[in-house]
Amino acid sequence: MNFRNQILLAGVASIATLTYAAPAMAQDAAAPADTTETEADSGTDEIIVTARFRNESLQDVPQAISAFGEQTLAKIAARDITDLAPSTPNVSIQPVATFSNSAAIFIRGLGAQGIESTEESPVGVSIDGVYVTRPVATMLDTFDLDRIEVLRGPQGTSFGKNSLAGGIAAYTKNPGRDWGVQTEVTVGNYGRMDARAAVNMPLIRDTLAVRLVLNKETYDGYFTNRLNGKKIGGQDRLTLRGTVVFTPTDNLDINLKAFLVRDRSSAPGGDTAPNRNQLLWQVFRFEEPNDGAYTIGRDFPADHDTDQLGLISNIGLDMGSWQAKSITGYIETDDFNDSDFDQSEVFFFPTFRLQSHRQFSQELRLQSDFSDRTDALSRLSLVFGGYFLKQSFELAQAFPTLPVLLAPTLRFGSEDFVAQDNTAKALFAQAIYGITDRLNITLGVRQSWESKDYFRDPTGVLLSPAFFSTRATVKSLAEMEAIANTNLAAGKAFKLGYNRDRMTFKAGLDYRLTDDVMLYAGFSQGYKGGGFGARSATTSTAGPTEDNTANLFEAGIKGDFFDRLLRLNLTGFVTKFKQLEFGVFFPNPNVASGQETAQLNIGSATTKGLELEATLKPTQNFRLSANVGYLDAKYTSFCADIDGPSAFPTPPTSTCGDVTALPNGTYLVDIDHTGKKLVRAPKWQTQLSAEYTIPLGSAGNINLRGAMSYRSTYYSTVANDLAGKTGDFTLVDGSIGWESEDGRFRAMVWGKNLTNKTYVAALTPTAQFFTQRFYNAPRTFGLTLGASF
Repeated sequence: MNFRNQILLAGVASIATLTYAAPAMAQDAAAPADTTETEADSGTDEIIVTARFRNESLQDVPQAISAFGEQTLAKIAARDITDLAPSTPNVSIQPVATFSNSAAIFIRGLGAQGIESTEESPVGVSIDGVYVTRPVATMLDTFDLDRIEVLRGPQGTSFGKNSLAGGIAAYTKNPGRDWGVQTEVTVGNYGRMDARAAVNMPLIRDTLAVRLVLNKETYDGYFTNRLNGKKIGGQDRLTLRGTVVFTPTDNLDINLKAFLVRDRSSAPGGDTAPNRNQLLWQVFRFEEPNDGAYTIGRDFPADHDTDQLGLISNIGLDMGSWQAKSITGYIETDDFNDSDFDQSEVFFFPTFRLQSHRQFSQELRLQSDFSDRTDALSRLSLVFGGYFLKQSFELAQAFPTLPVLLAPTLRFGSEDFVAQDNTAKALFAQAIYGITDRLNITLGVRQSWESKDYFRDPTGVLLSPAFFSTRATVKSLAEMEAIANTNLAAGKAFKLGYNRDRMTFKAGLDYRLTDDVMLYAGFSQGYKGGGFGARSATTSTAGPTEDNTANLFEAGIKGDFFDRLLRLNLTGFVTKFKQLEFGVFFPNPNVASGQETAQLNIGSATTKGLELEATLKPTQNFRLSANVGYLDAKYTSFCADIDGPSAFPTPPTSTCGDVTALPNGTYLVDIDHTGKKLVRAPKWQTQLSAEYTIPLGSAGNINLRGAMSYRSTYYSTVANDLAGKTGDFTLVDGSIGWESEDGRFRAMVWGKNLTNKTYVAALTPTAQFFTQRFYNAPRTFGLTLGASF
């Protein structure tokens, strides 16, 4: 039975099971918009969140969490989740350097900026309760979202699959009670043109409703190719989404969502950091001209084509004192990317990537509802659940110039193959009990089982002719899998795998000093399963790595003061990470591509910090907001070879770790790097913003907003390369908007990075070959017009 048939049968079975069991509850994992206290009414961006499997106010959740509702997303002119980072302490979100539709998310000094599906991100992303396992296409747009929750710290018991450093949970809007159309158009510099629309259709009142969403985003890109004067790094993305809510009885709620993403963007613009010790200079005598950060050279196609389909069902059942919930998700992603990896006009290191990814997940929960009782059980909230995930992916990567550069007489390119299947299962439980009316205790436990089967063919196949530049030469995934099986029989390919299990815990106390002030303290664990190297060439460099683990100790205060004029949320934390993971890229002349990546556990780290979120509203029309993140992130042990293999006249030794002998006679020798800094871990991260509303009576309102954000110095690479040292800068954003008295029409002129600050956003050293360097977006501005009917 194929993968798709299996997931369809599983989904049907879960629906049938819940429908037979009893009538159901209203959906809680994706709270309808009409259950959310509006931000305008509360004056403090009050949002109902579901971080603990139940609907509750953001201020009632005893953990570090930030949330963004629809109005806030509009105020900050958020286009995708990167726009959330400045407003969230100790959070960094940027596009992955070479893949603009993938998010590199770092929370409290830990994250990932890779795109290989054999590795898991330390920060989880979920859509409507479904954990997204594929790093590509995680750059979520913000149109028609009900809310986004940013959870800081490990999520080991209550976030779908385990998450090592934190999670981002996005929830799309559900159909409302009335017919309506919402439209939005944005025009801006660099050819930006976005058109968005949502249609709300309550077909049968209180029984059947449908919501359809279309989002088309385009811009030309802000890099110029010095070879032909054309723009580089543009976007062309179409998103379609549909939601059906069916409530046949008062107690049964079925929520079905489907989304389709068609992305035909070009690769992000970048150049090469000058380094005359690398092959780009030594062989080709090429060095990046000093003609500005946004002028680059590119001699190879740079199209990033991604197609993604998602199906999500949320079904709730109400059985009186108990409620049941089923969350079923299926996501398939196919992408075909052309990349000029050397980021120059030299035909040196281009590549094609052809990839397919499938995932199916099923979560079942049983939750108590003792609110109608008058005894001690009325203060008890219980959740029991199970989780299942099945994912598989295949990747073929073609290199037009390799191994020609290593053996010029061959006159061939090459293509290799990697695949992985992953199965994750878990049982979890959570209890929240009110010891008194003001003191609550929370306990959680999760038992996880995970298995991975990894298939790698580094030998692959030679392709002719060499130096090809069209996709027609690239072999399909089916062809490459057949070649890989042949190479496996010949001993040139290999398979690895593991079966592991782990238990994680959560415990916490929260105490209400007053109705508006809460103190809390807690401990939680998270982990990330060990990974394999997608670009490895031997079993000694492939892995698997050991599981990465996290233990968090956190305490804080959340409070509203002076009749809710002032909100202060302060959190202190210490997180201990062990068995952190890293990939080392280096040349290997024994394989067709001439290079590989070793997957390594590099050591442990401890992060300590403080996070302050404050809002002051001295008048009805004026608001000041501030968030401050302080982070002390240090390695407590870092023993690894991060420079690649070397030859030695005699077998070497390591003063801190292991020595790995490779088949070509070279060695990986662990070296102590404990003094290095963690990636994207600035000591200080702050934002100050001010909003002022000018009432115009029947003519509506004028809204003014300005924001300044600052980050201290940080590094973009694990090796702390000086070319990737950045930070110590301030960015300024601003907007002027108008909204009609009835809220049906709005217009906003907005600008980001108004001072046009230029800085290195990412750096990707590629062993002795070259170093890819990427810059931030320059000054951008635009006009957004919106209407609701």
